[in-house]
Amino acid sequence: MVFSSPIFLFIFLPFVWILHAMLPEKFRKAFLLLASLIFYIYGEGLFVMLMVVTILAAHISILLIHRLEHHKTAVAVTGSIVSLLVLLIFKHMNFFTTQLAHLFALFSSVKITPTNFHLPLGVSFFTFQAVSCIIDFYRNPAEKEPKFIDTALYIAFFPQLVAGPIVRYDNFIPQLKYRAVHYAAFLYGLKRFAYGFAKKVLISNNLAPVVDKIYSMDTSTMGIDVAWAATFVFMVELYFDFSGYSDMAIGLARMFGIKIPENFTYPFTATSLGNMWRKWHISLSTWFRDYIYIPLGGSRKGDFRAIVNLWLAFLACGLWHGAAWNFIFLGALSAFLITIERLFKKYCPYRNTVLAHLYAKMIALPLFFISVKVDSVAYYFGVVKAMFIPNTSATVSMMQIFDAKSFIVFVAGCIFGFPVYRVITDKFGKSNVFRWLEAAFLLVLFGAALSSSTMVFSDPFFYFRF
Repeated sequence: MVFSSPIFLFIFLPFVWILHAMLPEKFRKAFLLLASLIFYIYGEGLFVMLMVVTILAAHISILLIHRLEHHKTAVAVTGSIVSLLVLLIFKHMNFFTTQLAHLFALFSSVKITPTNFHLPLGVSFFTFQAVSCIIDFYRNPAEKEPKFIDTALYIAFFPQLVAGPIVRYDNFIPQLKYRAVHYAAFLYGLKRFAYGFAKKVLISNNLAPVVDKIYSMDTSTMGIDVAWAATFVFMVELYFDFSGYSDMAIGLARMFGIKIPENFTYPFTATSLGNMWRKWHISLSTWFRDYIYIPLGGSRKGDFRAIVNLWLAFLACGLWHGAAWNFIFLGALSAFLITIERLFKKYCPYRNTVLAHLYAKMIALPLFFISVKVDSVAYYFGVVKAMFIPNTSATVSMMQIFDAKSFIVFVAGCIFGFPVYRVITDKFGKSNVFRWLEAAFLLVLFGAALSSSTMVFSDPFFYFRF
């Protein structure tokens, strides 16, 4: 069920929120869990059982950690492996068996039939939350025995179930005891949802046809202008798509009295790729930092070990995005650029903010975002070549790609991709006049999004593919 679909906007969400508000507190968690399961069943049907199995594995693990003090490490490791096996089987087994079949075909007559597992929606996110549940409880066990309904609601909570943000167990569970379901929280949640909805429909959806048109071209026909346009337009499209989803998820959660973490802090202001990862999909990058990079030793065991840990974390991050060579390349590229940045920072005393921004905007971020978009490593290098080497045989110009509407939307996206809104609210946010003006603006924005020709009710968010 897509957040922008009519069944969600006008049936599911109003019904769930009103009934939740009317129920006594003791029934609210059970109702939210039921609503979350229905939300998932609507999109994935019987694959909800896979999520239920993941929930059961996580809850049994934390129960055993609570009861078996002397064996809690073994339980935590086993429970985490079981949760990750769900991800590995349903997301990576097809890739592994396909590569194995190719390998056997080269060196023997043995034939292997690749598997064809369906990729369930949100599996990357709910399995990571299951691992977070086990590890966080292992690190900070509760005095009281954990309740199944708390574990289940933590993993299945519908606002962040399909594409995050990834919420920490230690952050979520305490909120179930002291949830603030009130008018102010509802209004704030509604505001965040409306902004996220407008980001997706008015900005991202209007730029998607331009991006798709360019990336369907053969790279040999791209000129420098088209290749750079492809990169920057996709950066804006993806940012407004995914940050829009995150805003909607944060807003929905707040309507039900739950605060989930911010997932973006204006990544276009980054001065390096490492800095960008601290501003982009924050819940994912901190997950890999806290559960892989730091447990491996982080930067505590010397420079070489730190670089090895960095590469392991980013290769895992690439595989999390998808089971294909281009996603492995995405992780390796991130690790390579951040390694270069770290070595430069350590051994080169020269610092210049302007040059840092130029490097980030013209090298690091473009190289990274192209790797997110393309489906093959060969196509990636074709686009990069078109960006930096003049192509005398180019057949398409940038003027043929853009129309007036998409260009205006792109410029608006570039402007609001920077902290313009934060500056305005910091200066005028306490004024009652500003609040009324913002409310009126939001109504217009939401109405424009609902009536937009790009309002495709079944249009998925980009990160649904992960």
